[in-house]
Amino acid sequence: MNNKNIILQIVFNYIMSLVFIWFTINSVSTEGWGIFPVLFVLFATSDFVRASKLLDIYLKIKKGGKPK
Repeated sequence: MNNKNIILQIVFNYIMSLVFIWFTINSVSTEGWGIFPVLFVLFATSDFVRASKLLDIYLKIKKGGKPK
């Protein structure tokens, strides 16, 4: 996996996180809290955490350190 692929994954995960947040806001404003908004929040959280971890690893590798 090269740097371009890692950056692409980071950007994609952040974008998907924003999409799921948008779905959550839209769904809650029309129908209220139900099973789908909760799932959207879980997916958004998962994508955001995954992207943040990848960004942290990418920055550590770029800096010259070894990720733990």
